[in-house]
Amino acid sequence: MKPNPPLIRVQGSGQVASTPDTVILGLELISEHRDYAKATADAGRKLELLRASLPKAELTADQLKTDSFNVGVERDYETGTYIFRGYSVKHRLSLRLPFDPAHLGRVLAAVTSSHAKASLSLSFTVADPEAVKRRVLEAAVHNARSRAELIATAAGQKLGPIHSIDYGHTEIHIRSEPHSLNTMCAAAPMGMDLDLNPADIDSEDTVLVAWELEAA
Repeated sequence: MKPNPPLIRVQGSGQVASTPDTVILGLELISEHRDYAKATADAGRKLELLRASLPKAELTADQLKTDSFNVGVERDYETGTYIFRGYSVKHRLSLRLPFDPAHLGRVLAAVTSSHAKASLSLSFTVADPEAVKRRVLEAAVHNARSRAELIATAAGQKLGPIHSIDYGHTEIHIRSEPHSLNTMCAAAPMGMDLDLNPADIDSEDTVLVAWELEAA
C-alpha cells in the first residue's frame, strides 16, 4: 500500500488596489407624521420631487434605485414611559454614475434644488468588480505558492501536485466608506466643479492551498 505523501498547507493572501471609476450617490428621504396616511403621502411627494429633478442633470428617473424602504413607529421616552410621536417613512435610494466631478456637481445641484430634502452620501467603487475579485484571488494563490516554495526549499523538499484548495467564498468588498455630503451641500454653491481625487480602494482575500511534498 502506497503511503500518504507528506503535505504542506499554506495560506496565501491577496491584496489589490483599484482606482475608482464609479461614484455611488446615496440619498435618504425621511417623512414623519402622526397620521400614517400623511406620512406615506409626504414620502411619495418627496420621491416625485427627486425624480423630477434628475433630467436637469441629464439623468432619468429609471437610474434612481431603491436600496431599502422602511415604515416604522417613532416614540419618545419621557419619565419612564414611551410616548407615541408618529409614523416615519425612510426611503434609501442610490444613483450609480461614472466618476466625473463636473457631472457630479450638476447632479448635486439638481438634487439639492428639488426641495426633496434628501440626506446625501458619497462612496466610490469600480464598474467591473468581478475583474478586481479575479485579480485578488489570483494574487492570493500566487502568494500561497511563493510561501510554500520558500518553506519547502528551506526544508530540503520541493512542491509536488496540489492536494487541495480551501476557499471560504468570503465577500470581497470593492467600495469605499460612504461620506456624508450634507454639510458640503449646505455650505458650497451647487453646480461647481468638485475637486475630488478618490483614494484607491484596497481589496483582499485569503485562500488555503495544500501541496504534496517531494524530495529535492
